[in-house]
Amino acid sequence: MKISHLLLKISLLLMIGVSIVLSWLIWTNNARFQRNTTDVTTPKTQTETKNVEEVYLPTQIITTDTSGNRLMVYNNKENMVDALHKKLSKWHFSDPKKMTLNSKNYLATINQKSTLSLLYPRNITYAIFSKTFKQKVAKADRQRLFNRIIIPTKRNGVAYFIDDYHKTGFSVKIDQENLAALQARLSKTTIQLPVTEKLFNDQPELYYTNAVQVTQYSYLVTKQNPTDFVTSLLSGSDPSALETKEQDHITTYNDGTYKSLQVDQKNATIEFEDYSSDVSSATMTAILNGGYKTLSKIGNAPGNMRYFDYEHKTRTVIYRSYVEGLPVFNQTDFGAVKVQLLTTGVKLNFSVYTLQVPLPSDTVATPLPTTQTALDNLAAAGYDMADISSFKLGYHWSVNASSDSVIDLTPTYYFKYNGKWLSYEQLLNTTPNTDEGSGS
Repeated sequence: MKISHLLLKISLLLMIGVSIVLSWLIWTNNARFQRNTTDVTTPKTQTETKNVEEVYLPTQIITTDTSGNRLMVYNNKENMVDALHKKLSKWHFSDPKKMTLNSKNYLATINQKSTLSLLYPRNITYAIFSKTFKQKVAKADRQRLFNRIIIPTKRNGVAYFIDDYHKTGFSVKIDQENLAALQARLSKTTIQLPVTEKLFNDQPELYYTNAVQVTQYSYLVTKQNPTDFVTSLLSGSDPSALETKEQDHITTYNDGTYKSLQVDQKNATIEFEDYSSDVSSATMTAILNGGYKTLSKIGNAPGNMRYFDYEHKTRTVIYRSYVEGLPVFNQTDFGAVKVQLLTTGVKLNFSVYTLQVPLPSDTVATPLPTTQTALDNLAAAGYDMADISSFKLGYHWSVNASSDSVIDLTPTYYFKYNGKWLSYEQLLNTTPNTDEGSGS
């Protein structure tokens, strides 16, 4: 009996020790998810809303030294974008002035030495920036567009806001600037990937000049009950009291007025339509504010959700999950939230799956070729470079082979080919100009 009692005590102590170690690993790995795990262990579907500051932050940081060497940097122990956001919010930006840019000096401007560049994947407005970074903005400056902020690190008092798509820009004065604090924060980067920027089909693209080797991650994933969204998006309606139609794997809920919600059980996606008001907007600031307002209705959108794109033809604002500065893609719509703003109403499309707690992992993914090598390989495979409008390094979402509650994120290149985001591997394994399903 004494031996059994002793073994029981030892077993309990071992279990407590394992629990403590696992808890410590999860807490120390939460930086790569770009949010605290305390925010995700208990989802708050009905009440949680996101701050506009989180959604419209830059997604990439590029440093350029005195010799012109450029690095895409981040820190896998903390969110560098959030850290810089806190520093820059204490500065005072004012007096925007139009810059004179042309095809000759544009590349020289974005590649100038001794600078810090903060990049957005798509244009935002100065009004959105001012709200995000706690600045005041004159009405006449609210609609100025840009997707890049360039801050000289050897010269005080000025920053440049550049619109890569139209090759225009404006400069602003800076007061209360603290370059020393900025440099101190940048010195803490743990990942530094050599890059250069060149024009590809007349648009600047980021080229990785060395073989790319970044860590592969795994996350616990939760699948939200679709009926939770029925309740929250259809004005608190009881699902059993709604008009319901089922066809194959799709269930449609209708409140009998102007709202409907469609649940695709097969693809685990939801499409919500609200035709109760005109949500179309004439300005880009109003469009981005409208997209954020609609996004916040989801409630459980993860803290690493960022603005990714705006499609002018369809008036669609797209948001994606980001991990360590890289967007998450999948061949379905996992990783993307789409908000379409129309004169007749709004459409919202999203997945019921959400990345939650990062799991401890030291797995290093297979190195990717340089960006130029990847492009050369696609050209050799028969792809017309004119059909590729953009490309990015990102993470591919796939279900873990041993558990459907775990998602593996594998780094790879994604190319926007004929309007669809497709992975490097998918393009190499298919015939050019063949439609192999939807990209995301």
